[in-house]
Amino acid sequence: MKIYVARHGETAYNAEEKVCGVTDIPLTEKGMEQAESLAEQAAQHPGITLMIVSPLLRAQQTAEAVLRRCPMEKRTDSRLREQNYGFFEGRGREEADFRAARLEFAKPFPQGESLFQMAQRIYNFLDGLISEESAEEVLLVAHGSVARVIRSYFLPLSNEEYMNFYQKNCALEVYEVKSSK
Repeated sequence: MKIYVARHGETAYNAEEKVCGVTDIPLTEKGMEQAESLAEQAAQHPGITLMIVSPLLRAQQTAEAVLRRCPMEKRTDSRLREQNYGFFEGRGREEADFRAARLEFAKPFPQGESLFQMAQRIYNFLDGLISEESAEEVLLVAHGSVARVIRSYFLPLSNEEYMNFYQKNCALEVYEVKSSK
């Protein structure tokens, strides 16, 4: 099984370097262009028969661009939504208090969720997807922090490697799962 992971296209918050967890905002014009580029990339992998998408608008818009180019089954799964950054939503990503809070993996963000809580839902999702094996090649359309957690599921990362991994908007990563059958 191959699992392709794409991050949604650019939003205004991305362009402005703001924290955009569960804040539900659309793609920018550049984000729509990136989504079209992702569709071209996905077309190079005709074995992808299933796309599973975060329910947030930016991921849904990205997925719709892919579907226009690459017809396949589409499912929406709330476990792929971005981390809830609570109090920090809409604030600058480089603010010192946000950067410090990000390092507290087990501690929930004020009015939000912890990295461990998010990782649990993503790991549970991946465990189920892999055991189901309903498709040989699957495309997941999600978010930056979700992509980071997915990477940690498949690769042994140090805390520093984990925190420094950044998947660009509409970049495509692939992970191969060896069949248990």
